[in-house]
Amino acid sequence: MKPIKTLFEALPQSSAAFPAQLAALYDGGLTLTPPDNRPLVLANFVSTIDGVVSYALPGRSGGGEIGGFNEPDACIMGLLRAHSDAVLTGASSFNADSGHVRTPGFVYPPARELYARLRASLGKTRPEPMTVIISASGQVNLHEANLHTPGVETLIITTDAGAERLRAQPGVSAVTYIRSVGAGPELAPEQIVRLLGEDFGLKVLLNEGGPGLFSSFLKARRVDQLFLTLAPQLAGRDPAHQRPALVSQHAFLPEDAPWSQLFSLKQSGDHLFLRYGLAARDTSS
Repeated sequence: MKPIKTLFEALPQSSAAFPAQLAALYDGGLTLTPPDNRPLVLANFVSTIDGVVSYALPGRSGGGEIGGFNEPDACIMGLLRAHSDAVLTGASSFNADSGHVRTPGFVYPPARELYARLRASLGKTRPEPMTVIISASGQVNLHEANLHTPGVETLIITTDAGAERLRAQPGVSAVTYIRSVGAGPELAPEQIVRLLGEDFGLKVLLNEGGPGLFSSFLKARRVDQLFLTLAPQLAGRDPAHQRPALVSQHAFLPEDAPWSQLFSLKQSGDHLFLRYGLAARDTSS
């Protein structure tokens, strides 16, 4: 793997909990401090220079195509999963990304043992982060490998109708938990974050959903930090190929568009790895 170099760091980052080999890979530590009253919500994306996050082509819609299957990007993705109590994804992304298991070691196998040691040093009670699937309709492929991986708890957050549909399907026993947050039709990010914090005691959530799920969390001001890999390619768009951007299902106005603070900038080859803190949000709801 090409080395990762730290170019800028705005916050002190402790490497005390890191295995030395992992700190060497990442060129330092990573400190994530959850607030006292709610989970910390992270998001992780890879984007082209012109803002495309998916080619939206059958079998080629994942982030790997955007990032060029870059090893340092995969390593950082695994690092974020290792820090997290749960990885969130939307049902459409879950169903489309066949065979993918949302664990640190799956995305970057060379550091599997290092990630496990990191989780132990952080006091994580689960050997792997919980996989949380967000689906209002309850239309989830229950045959996916992620639901049948030993050591990985799974949770589907859905509506009343979605829960009823799921519980009637053969193979539903593969799901560890099903939780409804009401009649719907939409699932509010505020409800999702509250449920994961209060009912499951989760402290760090990693949003790996597509632009739709990310946009809904951003609109609700339920994203604390964004880890963004900038890949050195240009994908382009045309009227017949409206490829999704990072935020593609909500248009902010100048007066309400979220601003961010650059926390960190790292480099490996021609790839840049940015970490942003999102502006403080209203937590009264």
